[in-house]
Amino acid sequence: MDLKKEIAKLPTSCGVYIFLDDDGKIIYVGKSVSIKKRVSSYFTNKLLVSKTNLLVKKITDIQYIKVESEFEALLLETELIRKNQPFFNFQAKDDKSPLYIKITNEKIPLVSLVRKPQISKGDFTKGPFPSTRVARSLLKTVRRIFPYCHHKNPKKPCLYVHLGLCSFPYTSLKNTNHYLKNIKTIKKLLSGKSKVLLISLIADMQKFANLQKFEEAQNVKKTIDKIKYILSEFRDPLEFLAQPTLVDDFAIARFKSLKNVLGLAKIPRRIECYDISNTAGKEAAGSMAVFENGQSQTNQYRKFRIKFKNTPDDYKMIKEVLSRRFKNNWPKPDLIVIDGGKGQLNAALSVLKKNGIDITVIAIAKKIDEIYCVGKSLPLRLQKENPARQLIQATRDEAHRFALTYHRLLRSKKLYEKLA
Repeated sequence: MDLKKEIAKLPTSCGVYIFLDDDGKIIYVGKSVSIKKRVSSYFTNKLLVSKTNLLVKKITDIQYIKVESEFEALLLETELIRKNQPFFNFQAKDDKSPLYIKITNEKIPLVSLVRKPQISKGDFTKGPFPSTRVARSLLKTVRRIFPYCHHKNPKKPCLYVHLGLCSFPYTSLKNTNHYLKNIKTIKKLLSGKSKVLLISLIADMQKFANLQKFEEAQNVKKTIDKIKYILSEFRDPLEFLAQPTLVDDFAIARFKSLKNVLGLAKIPRRIECYDISNTAGKEAAGSMAVFENGQSQTNQYRKFRIKFKNTPDDYKMIKEVLSRRFKNNWPKPDLIVIDGGKGQLNAALSVLKKNGIDITVIAIAKKIDEIYCVGKSLPLRLQKENPARQLIQATRDEAHRFALTYHRLLRSKKLYEKLA
């Protein structure tokens, strides 16, 4: 097999790469946010350590599995290593046993990174992990959402408590119960049971809302949003093992569904989504998020500081952003998505008509995700599971996030100027 040709075909997206020897045996598993870039480095870097040089000499085949987030890649890499026990993943200079994430089976469960001899009966474990760096990265991600304890210290709060990374469950029964609930959630997250976890949290949010406990409901919603952000439609690693082309299959399904739902002549390869963010019209910001072949192209995102309006008027702000966008010689989109309803859609259409531009435009409303299309008096209401709706939502969420981030920056600058 010509490895250079195989490397040239590798995707630049996030996923796991697998090296095999001439017997077809897996000898190493790794993960990267760019499979092609990482694999290429093994063959272009001449200053490799002796162990890595030996690994490269034994590689005769390269396989990969694309995923949708780095978090998924971490879990999938761990699952592949556990299942295949590749030789070069377990070669440590100090001959220590593999690393695991451990959650102790005690009254106040502790979360830590340990070697296999430190695991007791009843402890929850996830691993083995290929390196301390990988395991710590995973724990760091989880801890930002669900603070946990990693050592016994009932007398004095540690630094992690002050940083909001440990809930310090020793102070009251209420704190203890909240902590135990967090531990159950962490176990589900690490086990790949994301769908069950999100359904449970959504039920909790609705329950609090029905009881008019709106602050509690809002806190649960924030947790749901954080999980969705890091998971990016997270799936069990076993799904990727059973179907290595899973990400591509989902992307194809989404595009086909979108083409059929909107009645398009061809699949939209480039999608641009626009959103406006402001506070009573002040420090208004617009955003353009770009997706090509289903993948976000963050280097092509654009932000717009609204110049001509300082009072609430989404319609005119949308017009301004699109007018300025089409003054630039950027690649032409196949589909434009506007965050908003029928009014925002008409505002966008007026700009395209004025400039003689023929591009399909749709709008998606925030609350119940109704989709407004040209020539249809009633909006489309697609099921949550519909691939087209998922793709449109993904573009809208990115544009909203980008616009909000820029708006907050503008507000911060304005506040600083007043205080200076």
